[in-house]
Amino acid sequence: MTIQSIGSASVALYITPTDLQQYGLTPAELTLERALELTRAAFREAGITLEGSIEIEAYPERCGVLVFAHVQPPERSWFSFACLEEVAAAARCLPEPCPEAELFWWEGRWWISLPARRRGAAALLSEFGRQEHGLPHLEARLAEHGRRVLEEDALTRLLSYFPV
Repeated sequence: MTIQSIGSASVALYITPTDLQQYGLTPAELTLERALELTRAAFREAGITLEGSIEIEAYPERCGVLVFAHVQPPERSWFSFACLEEVAAAARCLPEPCPEAELFWWEGRWWISLPARRRGAAALLSEFGRQEHGLPHLEARLAEHGRRVLEEDALTRLLSYFPV
């Protein structure tokens, strides 16, 4: 497989018939789902980290498959914490409020969600908890299985319960 960047968030991927044979496929048998799997494998082999969703267009021919992939950055950043005190400690370090922050409880951990554009807040939160990457459909899982504890301005509101 050959991968070539065609912008800051897009790549072109050429998958040869030999590459497809390694996966037990021919160009005619390639589905979009399998093309997506191969695209993710190519990203991993090239050392490219995928953050966000990926859209692909695949063009199979006898000579191989040309795939165009566009990565959409995530809209929100997610962090998980072992205990609520860690979340409060992180909130105390933020230089400015983050009114878009939300707090969830799921699978024995506290989860904070904030807009991805809040990179400074994300950097501080990652010092106290762990930034969650690569969990497919995380937002949907939390909405379905988690419990929303604080919906708006979660970090500021949390500090009212955990003063210094």
